[in-house]
Amino acid sequence: MPRPSVIPTVKAALENYLERMQVAFLALPEDQRAPTLPATPDGKVNVRALAQAIDLKQTQEKYLYERPELTGLINLVAEGQGLMPIGSRLLVDAADKALKDRMVRTAKSAKASAQAAVEAQSATAELLEKLKEAVLENETLKAQNMRLKAQLDMINSGMMVGVQE
Repeated sequence: MPRPSVIPTVKAALENYLERMQVAFLALPEDQRAPTLPATPDGKVNVRALAQAIDLKQTQEKYLYERPELTGLINLVAEGQGLMPIGSRLLVDAADKALKDRMVRTAKSAKASAQAAVEAQSATAELLEKLKEAVLENETLKAQNMRLKAQLDMINSGMMVGVQE
């Protein structure tokens, strides 16, 4: 025959404890309210201290984390008192990981943009050099054209005799 579940007993003790803590919290003047549930220094509900307060064995503490019906009760009161709920560390870790991933993607994108900018700058410099060469060649051709026009004008005016073969 299987052993009877301890969850109903744990739930009853937990509900009784949470009720007392909530009554104590609400009894304080609103401007002086501080969480009456045990809390960690960083503002999370301290589940281990809560388990000790309801006389759970150390091997039974896990139920407060694993069983949704128990975790839900604790989280409702904890959030009402301004504490972060059970599992909030996992949410913070996930948010931190997402932020780190986004930062890595941004850094990669920035690196790619910087590389593209360097390549574009190099291409621009190359095009400017080709443009300078084309302008110089154009000026050379203009000068040659002007000289040839002057020679043609001199030939037409009779000042210069053309050489015929």
